[in-house]
This record gives sequence, structure tokens and C-alpha cells, in this order.
Amino acid sequence: MKIFKIIPVIVLSALVTSANVSFAAKSGDYYSNYYEDEGDLLFKLRGFYLTTSSKPKGFPASVSTKEKPGSLVQHGYGVDTATTYFFTDNLAAELSLAIGMMKVKGSALSKAASLGDGTGNGGKNNQIIIVPAAGTIQYHVAPFGAIRPYVGGGIHGTYMYTRSKAIKVSTGYGPVAQIGVDFISKDDTLFTFDIRKYFLKSNVTFKKSLLGPNNPAISDIRSKVDWSPLVISAGFGFKF
Repeated sequence: MKIFKIIPVIVLSALVTSANVSFAAKSGDYYSNYYEDEGDLLFKLRGFYLTTSSKPKGFPASVSTKEKPGSLVQHGYGVDTATTYFFTDNLAAELSLAIGMMKVKGSALSKAASLGDGTGNGGKNNQIIIVPAAGTIQYHVAPFGAIRPYVGGGIHGTYMYTRSKAIKVSTGYGPVAQIGVDFISKDDTLFTFDIRKYFLKSNVTFKKSLLGPNNPAISDIRSKVDWSPLVISAGFGFKF
């Protein structure tokens, strides 16, 4: 993505800023000394947008010759909170908890219905609620100054729930990669921009009500879905 081409520029700018702050500190500059007297905690509140391919695979042999549904979901959105604790100037740990929603495409459910006898329908309330909890270890490239980029990696567990009468989803977990930047002001507040890649797989079951409620020979069909969403978030935070 183009966004990843911007990150090296941000990192370089942060290194230059950090060097200027360090030089100013040796010269007794007041504003540079501000950044050296900070707390070990950051609290962040972010809104996010996600994109995912989410194409079902691994269908049973009984439906191997039938047309499979395409991507179940393309986009989603939500909010998350995060608390970051600094062990050193550069090394930190972040714990985050989010809640979001993904809308299942009606066209995908129509194709999924053809796996049965075609008499079912997707109904309403075909949203999937996701609640990812993640822990990452971060390296902050330039811990002083106004621009502070970081990279991180860790693990996540994502609870998935839907009220849909057409599908059922299971919870998943896996690694998560992170890259972002904090823009620090002088009043203990900050603006933050963050990109995460969640590696997430789970089971999706297409229910009998979608496949053919009038045919007793048709039962639920289970598949595997690689969600692995790319999550782009922005928000604000506070230093403690």
C-alpha cells in the first residue's frame, strides 16, 4: 500500500527532530527539556476502518462441485482504546481492546444459499461484531521530540459474534503486526495514527435456514475464512 511508502519519511523526520531536541537540550533550551520529564504511560482512544478479503474456503466434499460464495465482508469500522507502558525510552508494551462491526454482503449470502436447495434466504441482522484484544511490544524509533514513530508485534484474541439467522462465526486468535506514529503536543496530549495487520482465521457455518429450511436432507455447511483484516486507525491520547 502507498501508506507504507510514507513511513520511512516519517521515521527520517523523527530522527532529525530527535537529533535537534538532543542538541537543544545540551544548549539549555527550555522546550527540549519538556520532553525529558514525562510519565511512563500513554492512553489512547482511536477510531478505525478495516478492510478484509474474507473468502470462505475448505468446504466439505458434498458441495465441491457447486459455485462458492465470494468475499463475505469487505469493510468494517469501530473504536479501540490502548494503554502503553514504557519500560525504557525506546521499549514499550501496549494493551488494546476494540469493538467493531462488519456487514456481510447480501450477494455473498445469495451465492451461499445456492449451496443448498435455493429455498432459503439471508434474512436481516447480518452484521458481525468483532472484539479484538491485543498485546504488542513496541520499539519507538525516536522517543523524544514532537514526531515519534514506532513498530510493534504481538498476539491477539478476537471474539466474533453475529445475530444472523444465515451464518454462525467462531472466535479466532493469532499474531498482529503494528506500525504507527504519535504527534506530541506540549500539553500532555497527542494525536496518533496507527496501522495494524491482524492474522485471523475462524470457522463460518452457513445455517440450514439459508441453505434450505424445507429440505430435511440439507444440514449446516461449515467453511474456514481467513479474515486477516488490515486496520487503519487515528485518534488522540494523553501522557501520564
